Amino acid sequence: MLANPLQPHHCPPTRYQWKPNGYVIGYLAAHDISQHRRWDLIDESRYGDQDDTVRPRIILIWVADAYRRQRVGATLMQTLADDFGCQVAHVSWSSPISDAGRRLARRLSPDGIWGG
Repeated sequence: MLANPLQPHHCPPTRYQWKPNGYVIGYLAAHDISQHRRWDLIDESRYGDQDDTVRPRIILIWVADAYRRQRVGATLMQTLADDFGCQVAHVSWSSPISDAGRRLARRLSPDGIWGG
């Protein structure tokens, strides 16, 4: 089950954790920001057109190794997008992106991602 976002007393990262049976198996932290560039993950071309739309940007996404490829990361991403009111493909990613993060991004946004 996904926990509600925890709101710190002053800074706005939004945080989600997936914690079945008392153990955290997935975690996502994000904040809203308005500076993004398009990034094509297929040809690895770095940053295309700039966009100033306010959208959530992932600061960190982590899934326990034993739970990878079981839609934990995708579910965390979908929850973030739903709470923000956008599509998963409109979520922005911060750099650097790990190999596992790139695989998740390619699966969720095959036409490229927003990054910065």
